[in-house]
Amino acid sequence: MGLVQRRLSPKHWHNPRRQCSWQMTIALSSAVTIGLLGLAQFGLFQPLELEAFDLFTRLTTQRSQRLANAAPSPVVIVAITEEDIQRQKQWPLSDQIFAQVLAQLQQYNPRVIGLDIYRDVPHEPGTEALAVQLQQSNVVTITKLDEIGAVEVPSPLQVPDSRVGFNDFVIDPDGVVRRNFMFAVVGDRQLYSFSLRLVEKFLAAQGLSITPEREALQVGNTRFQRIEANAGGYQTIDATGYQTLVRYFAPTQTARQLSLTDVLSGNFDPRWIEDKIVLIGTTAPSQKDLFYTPFSYVAEDKLLMSGVALHAQMTRQMLSAALDQRALLGVWPQWGEFIWVYLWGLGGGCLACRLSRLRIVMIFATGGLVGLWAITWLLFTQAIWVPWVLPMATFSLTGARLRAYKEFRRAYYDATTGLPNRARLTQVLQKLIKWQPHGSVAVILLSIDRFRAFNESFGPQVSDRLLQVTAKRLQQTVPPTATVARVAGGEFAVLLSPVGSDTALALAAVFNQQLSEPIDLSGQRLFPSVSIGIAFSSAHSADHVLRAEDALRDAQTALSRASANGQGRCEVFVADMRVQLSHRLWLETDLREALERQEFLLYYQPIICLKTLTLAGFEALIRWQHPDRGIVSPDAFISVAEETGLIVPIGQWVIETACEQAQKWHQQFPERSPFISINLSGRQFAQPDLVGQIDRVLVETGLERSLLKLELTESVVMEDVEASIAVLLQLKDLKLHLGIDDFGTGYSSLSCLQRFPIDTLKIDQSFITAMTAQSGTAELVKTIVALGHNLEMDIVAEGVETAEQARRLQSMQCEYGQGYLFAKPLPPLAVESLLSGPEPWADKMI
Repeated sequence: MGLVQRRLSPKHWHNPRRQCSWQMTIALSSAVTIGLLGLAQFGLFQPLELEAFDLFTRLTTQRSQRLANAAPSPVVIVAITEEDIQRQKQWPLSDQIFAQVLAQLQQYNPRVIGLDIYRDVPHEPGTEALAVQLQQSNVVTITKLDEIGAVEVPSPLQVPDSRVGFNDFVIDPDGVVRRNFMFAVVGDRQLYSFSLRLVEKFLAAQGLSITPEREALQVGNTRFQRIEANAGGYQTIDATGYQTLVRYFAPTQTARQLSLTDVLSGNFDPRWIEDKIVLIGTTAPSQKDLFYTPFSYVAEDKLLMSGVALHAQMTRQMLSAALDQRALLGVWPQWGEFIWVYLWGLGGGCLACRLSRLRIVMIFATGGLVGLWAITWLLFTQAIWVPWVLPMATFSLTGARLRAYKEFRRAYYDATTGLPNRARLTQVLQKLIKWQPHGSVAVILLSIDRFRAFNESFGPQVSDRLLQVTAKRLQQTVPPTATVARVAGGEFAVLLSPVGSDTALALAAVFNQQLSEPIDLSGQRLFPSVSIGIAFSSAHSADHVLRAEDALRDAQTALSRASANGQGRCEVFVADMRVQLSHRLWLETDLREALERQEFLLYYQPIICLKTLTLAGFEALIRWQHPDRGIVSPDAFISVAEETGLIVPIGQWVIETACEQAQKWHQQFPERSPFISINLSGRQFAQPDLVGQIDRVLVETGLERSLLKLELTESVVMEDVEASIAVLLQLKDLKLHLGIDDFGTGYSSLSCLQRFPIDTLKIDQSFITAMTAQSGTAELVKTIVALGHNLEMDIVAEGVETAEQARRLQSMQCEYGQGYLFAKPLPPLAVESLLSGPEPWADKMI
């Protein structure tokens, strides 16, 4: 395996703090949109889009009904009702009856009469009389065509083709009429629909004609655009000829309705007929000439529409478009719908990408869907129908996919460098071990020497840039097949497979050289170095089932050995190093039993009021009285307790014991009443029931709440600022005091610090120790004190060991001091002696 140098252009350098980039947003949005559009081609969304169309139609009904009622309708319906059939005592009605109806209507000068009943077979008596009436130039009859355009039910022979129209209802796959089939060309024949023939005859009196064009019908001065087979939410329809969407006026008829009996008896106003289109058809339920419309969903059979009423709807729709400029329902071309869907998909992706908090994302996503609804509704009111379900699905799914991607990045990638984190590294390593059980997988761990010192000295921004530059250099150096990850703090990992030991060691030497090059960051010239630990999967015996964590632990052991031997060193794991691991396991085992055996003790270090040099309180400090090893310092076991989670029950014991002891002293020495300060670990602070536990302890011990102070480090509260603020506010509701421990060593920003409900800042002892040295930290300490006072916080200086340090702190108006100058941590009995006698540190200040 050769070593490769790969250069990364600065403009392509990923901004690691973003969970997703614009490029990823566009790519993922495009992929989701294309996928859904592909599914839509198979009609997946068509039923839902048709339901949406029906819903919008129903919502616009009231407005359309008002418009329909406001203008006089040019259409009148002569309805053959159930009562008419019963009165005539026959069906089909005789030709004589229809001849009488036509003759009666013709007396009042209708412009067009449409016979919306098939009369292909004579029904005596009166056939000749009917033939005479059908020869009138203003009478239009109906025929029925089959699927290929041939006549299935012919019109009466007496009527020429110019006054015959085919039945123009188009029933969608779900049984609902949403389209009007207006015109078709079969061979050399031009076929007009029944409604279009009525309109043609009506407009002819005004000198207007109908002209078929390639993609539309020219009706008077208005173009009727034909719908395509894959537009308006449709995908699996037959769009033969010229079809348009029906823009319904109302859920029932939009024309004045007379019964057959009314016409025969002359029981109507002649003005209702004059210069109108009169449609004759059946509305009797027994004839089953009823159809489902977008309104039928609401009241089922109660809103089924008769065929003659549907023809009235379609006829009036065309006349309104041609004469009143009421637009037909139009649709966008397919490419326009694609853009529409894609923009909504991109919008959903952008929302999920740019917003982090789930509640905010949900609010904006809801607003986006409401906006989609509103825009679609507005377009529909303007006679434009665009798909609603597909863009909604694209918007939602794209947002969900981007959100899932962000969560995946958050869970498996480091926010600072953009590299895989330890969890992701473990997954990859486990796969490599599984794929190559007998091969050699190398795990190389690298740690930036003195990284904590860089962070403390130059601040988090510089240290983050150091991590990013280190990550970039690693990516430029490793072979293309290697995996680079950031596992913790200043530690990185490189996985190589398959690889020999010589290659891994050679690559480690290259790492050492490349990562030790000086770095100029924000005006600071840094000279980093790295310690390296290497572990090979082949180091384990064949009968040992190797896990990823085993290999990482071995590499960590080698790295620890390298760091202990000095900076810039490299160590390869060998079996002897497991002795250290066994020692840690021993420590963990004994630590688990220490609570049960009551081996922990609390010592209390006094905290002194620097103004009066009187005792103010104590900090509770844990000690482990091991039966074999004596007193074990916290430095030796706290980290293990934190890693194993044992810090939670240990911390709970500390809170209970310290509060109980403080209440005892409060009762013994009521005139002193020192407060008690307790440190909370990160795991304790993350407990969901932390507030309830502390409240219970205070209730059980009876300790005055203002005497308890809880301290947390900067790193704990800054891990999740918003969540930390929420917990801190709950703790403040318990009337406790809160403090930030080791202030100055973490990475609190001023904007965050002023949001925390904190009462106290405790300055880290490293700043106090260096305060009196030449070019020391006195000005920095002074600045921290002033900062705390400006934020209405009091200040505790820890690690005070000399009178000069104490006097300087007094001059800076620092409220409290803690350190060996005043007293070491004391057992409870020694504290009681201190509380009952004079304070011994006053003389040390002279």
